[in-house]
Amino acid sequence: MSSLWTPDGERPVEREPAPQAPVGAGDPLREAAKAMGVDLDSLTDDERAQLQAELGEMMRVRREVAGTPAAEMLTNYLMRFFDLATIYLEGEPPAFAEAATVIEAFRVLLEGIGDRLGENEPLLREALGQLQMIFVQVKEAHASVAPDA
Repeated sequence: MSSLWTPDGERPVEREPAPQAPVGAGDPLREAAKAMGVDLDSLTDDERAQLQAELGEMMRVRREVAGTPAAEMLTNYLMRFFDLATIYLEGEPPAFAEAATVIEAFRVLLEGIGDRLGENEPLLREALGQLQMIFVQVKEAHASVAPDA
């Protein structure tokens, strides 16, 4: 029996035995092409080489991401939340409900994992504060121009 990590601790799980691969299976390029719905046999040599190069690059990026600390990856994603919220606020008219949803997601994630973000936590808390201020400023400016909104 195996276990699965959850925020509440390890949980035992039973796994079904892995299906046996058919004879001749195991070609990673063929398996990847099949997963993408591409008939490998219908590709030219150049197309096959291009697919192999793209898959190799994809795997290189995945290895790079796997080697990056989670705190750095999460900081990057949370800063994308900042960008997304400002895009909603820059619209004409501003999409306040959409921006508020993104800001709330940013806040909830930061509150939930902030202490595990290390040196990035203060930067993210400042960014969240700025984003909340921008939201209020845009909302007030929009209300003064269009009091019915």
